[in-house]
Parts: sequence; C-alpha cells; structure tokens
Amino acid sequence: MKKNYRKWSLMPLLFFTLFFANNSAFAEQTSVVPLGQSIQIDLQYGSVFVSSDVLLSDDEWLRTGDAIHLINDQPVTNLMDVKSHIKDSTQIIIQYEHKKEKYTKSISPTQMVKLLPFLKDATEGIGTLTYFDPITKEFGALGHQIVDQQSGITPNFSEGSIYLSSIEQIKKSTPGKPGYKITSHQSNTLPIGGVNENNVYGVFGKLDNSALENISLQQVEIVDQEDIMTGKAVMRTSIDGQKVQDFSIEISSVEGHIFQFTVTDKKLIQKTGGILQGMSGSPIIQKDKLIGVVTHMYVDKPENGAGLAITEMMKKNPK
Repeated sequence: MKKNYRKWSLMPLLFFTLFFANNSAFAEQTSVVPLGQSIQIDLQYGSVFVSSDVLLSDDEWLRTGDAIHLINDQPVTNLMDVKSHIKDSTQIIIQYEHKKEKYTKSISPTQMVKLLPFLKDATEGIGTLTYFDPITKEFGALGHQIVDQQSGITPNFSEGSIYLSSIEQIKKSTPGKPGYKITSHQSNTLPIGGVNENNVYGVFGKLDNSALENISLQQVEIVDQEDIMTGKAVMRTSIDGQKVQDFSIEISSVEGHIFQFTVTDKKLIQKTGGILQGMSGSPIIQKDKLIGVVTHMYVDKPENGAGLAITEMMKKNPK
C-alpha cells in the first residue's frame, strides 16, 4: 500500500509566552494515561487563506492571511471550489477578508491561476500524543498551538483529525540546526481521533474506540506544578517506528508552570542529538507520576528543552 511521508512542519520556538488560565474543572482530574505516540495532525480550515503576499497586477495585492469567502457570489470552503470557478468563468469576482474588513475585487482567470499556488485550505504537522482520559476519551497533544508555518497565521479550522504515524527516519539535531522526524502512514489509514481545539496549550479532542485496542491504558497520578522537582525524570516518546520508549532527562530548574531540562540518555543523544522537531507533546514522568509535557527545544543546545506542567496544559482541555 502506498505510504504518505511527512516531514515535521510545526517549528518549535526558542522564545515563547504561555498564558495563565483559571479553570476549576481540572481539580477533579487526578490521573490519566501518558502516551508518547507520534501522530500526524490535519486541520481543515473550512475556508481558503492566502499563505503569502501576492501581486496580482500593478499595485493590486492580496496579503498573507487574507481569507477568500465568496467567488462570483458562491461560498468558497476549499481549493476545489476555487478551481471550479477558473474553468467556468471569464471574469472572477472574489470577496475576501483583510484585517476583519471585507473587500470585493474583480480578477481574470489568468490572475486566479497565478494566485492558486498561494492558497491553502488546510495545514498539517507531526507531533506527539501527551495523555488520554479513559473515562471521557479526551486526549491532549503537543503542549503548544499549531501555527501554519508558511504563513505564520493560526486560522480557525472547521474540522481536524489525528493519525498514528511511524518514524521512518531521523535527521539528527546539531547546535543551531534542529533535527526532525520523517514519518509515514498508509494512505488508506483511518484517523484515530478528531480535533476540537487548537490553542496555546496544545491540540485537544477525542480518540475513537478503535484507536484504543493497541494502546496501553495504564493510568498514572497527575502531579501539581508545585510538586515538580529538579532531578531525574523520563521523557516518553517515539523515535523508531511506532515504538514508544522512556528516555532519561534531568530537570534543572522549575519556575511556576515552566521547567527546563537536559537530555541525559546516551542512546537518545546518539540517535537524535537531543530534542527533535516532532517531540513536542512527549509526556514527562517523575517518580512514576505525570508532571509535564515537552513543549520547546533550544536551537543552539538541542540537548536542552523546556516543559509545561501537565496541570497547566490540562486547564485548556475543553470539557
């Protein structure tokens, strides 16, 4: 069967800001299943966005992030809708949104063909499943928001899916040059779950029952952020096929809900150089309790990473 290959496309950040959230709903949550599987995440926008500034003619521009809503008074929800108007029209009238203001522009089919390569109706990337709640079937992943890498925008999405992926190859991280995973999944593979939220704390949704057959459902206790300690811990992630493994790390500092750590596992360092793009979402376990999630790497020091307390991540889990 044909395989679809994906290279990591959700860039981690060296500098980042996380926002506090007050949510008492988390107080009832005491344990979840830590995961670590590699996943592909697909988000469908439900509309068409311009991914780069495009000069149509003379001084007529469409700008990055502009959203096309109507073509010839017909709703546009995907690229197929756009392409159908190229064939059927001699003159095309587009209605688009720029900085929350709506505009109308008349363009030729030739201009639309020129515009087409810069339009997107979806985004995708690779990350890691963080946790699963067997009672509600809810999952959390990544520990940070998906941002379209090409445009730098975070469009609303109409639907999203996650797929289990297999690690086919590793491009090792070196100082100043982040490594990444190359993954694949069968072209006819069904998604293992749906996405219903993409926010600064990660990607959240529900897993399908069929996805649970090959996943260990061993729950562990959740640790409050004030109980995270410096010292030894493990990062659970996948770097070979679909195998999930634990690798040793050392937590060096804890400041509120953010902590810093260093990869100490020699086998992991030898294969990956430390943290890779695609490891975001890997759960971190200390003394057999889930304490946090990998969110970022340091580009100049790939053996060093940053994590977010699991209690803070789960405050943004939709209930």
